[in-house]
Amino acid sequence: MYWNRHRVYAALVLLLLGALDHLHAQSKTAKVLRFNLENYAWQPLPKEQRGEPGGTRRKLVSIDHQGRVLIGFTVRDKYSLAAREEPGLSFHILRFTSDGEVDLSLVLPTNSLFTNGFYLGPNDQIFARANDALQWMSEEGGTRKWHPLVPCPRNCNISQSPSRRTLTVSTHSKEFSDRDYDRGVRTNTMLDASSTPPHLVQDCPHSGVITDKFSYKSSDNISTDVRRWPLCDGVHDVELPLDMRGGFVTPLNDEALLLLGTPKEGRGVELVAPDGQVRFREEMPKHDVVWSWPYLASSDERGDRFAFIVQTWRGGSRALDIGGKMVARRLVVYSETGQEIASIPVSTINYSRDFDFSISPDGRRLAILDEGVAVIVDMQ
Repeated sequence: MYWNRHRVYAALVLLLLGALDHLHAQSKTAKVLRFNLENYAWQPLPKEQRGEPGGTRRKLVSIDHQGRVLIGFTVRDKYSLAAREEPGLSFHILRFTSDGEVDLSLVLPTNSLFTNGFYLGPNDQIFARANDALQWMSEEGGTRKWHPLVPCPRNCNISQSPSRRTLTVSTHSKEFSDRDYDRGVRTNTMLDASSTPPHLVQDCPHSGVITDKFSYKSSDNISTDVRRWPLCDGVHDVELPLDMRGGFVTPLNDEALLLLGTPKEGRGVELVAPDGQVRFREEMPKHDVVWSWPYLASSDERGDRFAFIVQTWRGGSRALDIGGKMVARRLVVYSETGQEIASIPVSTINYSRDFDFSISPDGRRLAILDEGVAVIVDMQ
């Protein structure tokens, strides 16, 4: 069984590497570096079992201000019976230089296969989600030490502002599988990642995606509104004049809001101001759909460039309520003026636990993790 699965992943690697040779015309001059993470102890995660929630999404790829790419993945260290003190799992964080050499390797014990991740602060500090906690790594005198900051169990959700200065950790008192989940108590914590050590603000009402000043919440697919409110002030929320039915809002900053999967059957991409003024509007071709999950978008610090997923579907019938089949998926990079900078084919595994991407703070580098294949693209 393992040998067959290994062959499947090997074939996937070959397909991805072959697809990357056919980059879109806008990215023909891009420098592409790619490598197989199996050479660095990466292991494929098992499939999610029915009735076994895998936890909320976490970040697995990021780029620091020096252009170094960090990638995280979970490894099963042993297959014997695990204990709380020795869970048998570890979360690895590797940092690659511009030449693809590893210059930092971190390993944290963890009790979960699926909920581990990491985040970079504005000064490239490393925050890790592992072992049911969000932790911060300090470096003093050449010694690295992990400090637990706030609990972050399987159902916790982490949001980070585009500037990386603000993180919010939202934790529910009930598990996903609990019958009374909706009646549980939600605890929200805001962290100021620009200070050392990070400053914590407890009991901060939060929902949606954030900037350093506001929280944003997309429409409910019935109304067309987008709402925003000051961080830690959920009472003074306002409705923004944006038509968001069926899509999601991702703030690049408080003056530029990216709308993904807006009307026209989820094919719309818009960059707008909070007052509704449109900076650009794009509609994907027929059969293409913008993947509008709110956390599957990445932008640089200024909001000049951003990346998101586009899927291509064939077959099916909306009239007969028959689903089609996804035949292709690509990661596209746009500028704030609506220019497409790059289009890169990725695997069609829609809900992969080992897929993530990130744009560098200066918007010139893109990193992709795709089922054990790491791809680094330097863009003009």
